[in-house]
Amino acid sequence: MKRKLFTLIALTLCVLMTALCLAACGNKGGDANTTQNTTAEDASQGETKEAAATSALLGTWSANEAEGCAYTFKEDGAGVWDASEGMLMNFTYVDKGETVEITYEGASTTQIWEYTIDGNNLTMKDTDTGSILTYTKK
Repeated sequence: MKRKLFTLIALTLCVLMTALCLAACGNKGGDANTTQNTTAEDASQGETKEAAATSALLGTWSANEAEGCAYTFKEDGAGVWDASEGMLMNFTYVDKGETVEITYEGASTTQIWEYTIDGNNLTMKDTDTGSILTYTKK
């Protein structure tokens, strides 16, 4: 029980620290790049929705290592990370087939996860840290 609690706390802190670090890297100025980034983002919205609608990730996946934690991937390219006990983080995602790009709300950078699905089991590997997490489809 202590190990599961420790794992849950560690996983939650990891996700929160990642989101905070990514949010701190955001562009605070109102320069020309802001307009260019917005235009590129608007153009990619159609691609995001199309990739999400056909994603193998659709649905809710419960974390095996941390009880109560789950990813929910929706058809519209949006999702929610439930870090348990009502601690929710919204995100958008693009499923590239073998990788999924997740951008948490308020973050200026994207996390890239390699993933495989075997039946009702999802394995995700963070391409930056190499950490591997497993999930079961609800």
